[in-house]
Amino acid sequence: MDLFTKFEGRISRRRFWLGFVGIAAMAMIAGLGIMFLLPEGTVLVLGQVLLSGAIVYMWSAVVVKRLHDRGKPALPWVVIFMAPGVIMQVMSILKIGYSAVELGGTSVMVPGVAAMAVMWAAMAVALWMIVELGFLKGTQGDNTYGPDPLRTMHEAQAT
Repeated sequence: MDLFTKFEGRISRRRFWLGFVGIAAMAMIAGLGIMFLLPEGTVLVLGQVLLSGAIVYMWSAVVVKRLHDRGKPALPWVVIFMAPGVIMQVMSILKIGYSAVELGGTSVMVPGVAAMAVMWAAMAVALWMIVELGFLKGTQGDNTYGPDPLRTMHEAQAT
């Protein structure tokens, strides 16, 4: 649980990917639950905001620890990596930059130019973050943020 709640220390690429998959699964299950269980309107928006806040907090903890493993400070990188996605999520929840279109008797929210621009920017930054944190090696040996997670893992397997 420390993976999702604490901001100190370092994690390996493997734990980063486990965190990524775990958060994605939790977000999808909880998001679908909120959509089906909560009524339309303010209650649904509040549920979405609370879920998004929880996801951003957990994801920030994973990203910060992985940045530490790469020898990078949390600020400004966590802001660079997280801000476009958070802005996109706020716009989506509050329907800023979206317009309703009638499709087969159902009203569907369609992103406009501004929402699409934010969406593309968020995807580009997310790809950069995935490469930076998910594929590039961390600092070998101890660094200012803690011991090498790979060395710690190898020592635990040896005992």
